[in-house]
Amino acid sequence: MQDVVTTKQINSPTTAAGTLRLFVHDCMVDGCDASVLIISNAFNTTERDANINLSLPEDAFDLVIRDKTSLELNCPDVVSCADILAVATRDLITMVDGPYYEVQMGRKDRLISQASRVEGNLPRVNMTIDQLIAFFAAKGFNIQ
Repeated sequence: MQDVVTTKQINSPTTAAGTLRLFVHDCMVDGCDASVLIISNAFNTTERDANINLSLPEDAFDLVIRDKTSLELNCPDVVSCADILAVATRDLITMVDGPYYEVQMGRKDRLISQASRVEGNLPRVNMTIDQLIAFFAAKGFNIQ
């Protein structure tokens, strides 16, 4: 997995930022469960196609797909996409001189994703500082 992450970042230097954004968009809506990766179909519009997520970078989606493919070839049905996204994000943050942190493994991939769950669960670019602080406080974060 590390080789895929490193190669992707070297070939596309915006991968780290895009993957971090994808991870945040996934985690803020019902937890870090890879539900943002699910593709819409004729019967359901998924989180991936919610208006606020339409600008998520394809590089980040591509990274998870490449990592998942590589892992499945070596150890099928062992590592979830949710864990791949969490570890890849950590590795990319470290690669661009951010802090290293432990990633607890064992996430399960959610099988259901709905665009309607996104609204109100992600901050908007036009929020004031006070609104952002309140938004993140409601999610359990503080300004420290």
